[in-house]
Amino acid sequence: MSKIKSWLKFFRLMPREEIFFTLLRSLAVQAQESATHLKTLIETQEPQARQYARAAMAESRAKAKSLSIEITQRLSQTFITPFDREDIEDLASDLYRIPKLIDRVCDRLALSGLEPRADDFARQVDLIVQEAAAMKAMVRALTTGSGNSEIIKNVNILRDLEHEGDRVLNDLLEKLFRETHEVRDLILRKDIYDMLEKVIDRYRDAAGVALQIVLKHS
Repeated sequence: MSKIKSWLKFFRLMPREEIFFTLLRSLAVQAQESATHLKTLIETQEPQARQYARAAMAESRAKAKSLSIEITQRLSQTFITPFDREDIEDLASDLYRIPKLIDRVCDRLALSGLEPRADDFARQVDLIVQEAAAMKAMVRALTTGSGNSEIIKNVNILRDLEHEGDRVLNDLLEKLFRETHEVRDLILRKDIYDMLEKVIDRYRDAAGVALQIVLKHS
């Protein structure tokens, strides 16, 4: 009887790969939904739509935090994992930080009272929305065995978008320093640019973890 109990305990600790995969895909979904709501907040002037987008982003952050915590807990309870546990934890952390950063951007916008200018925040947000779609596709390929080519294709897309983000940031800063003479507006707007750039970079970081997993398991 004791041997049976030991085996049952062992099987309970065996990896439930689909659980980790499902949780990672759900995190990628929250990262995409946050980006979509941020785009709504930036582009619409309708107060009710902006209020809804703001509340939805806060909800996405809360869901992402819960998913990240669950992944950490399951990693501590499982001996064998589908990928290296450090890679799973790093990918989950990067994916969680995307809704977290986007929520912080919204808080800062609300506190500062800044409104988008033509070709202003929207340029960076458009890149974030594109990154979110590529990230969701990449995580799905990574967790469904769709093939390394699909993963690497989206890793390259994310890297290209991150490079474009650097170029856009430089353009925005150049225009800001040239045309903005009010110190408060300059400081606050630059702060938002920098925060949006951090969101763009976080997608790149997650892509780097995914590529590392591919290289380890190919």
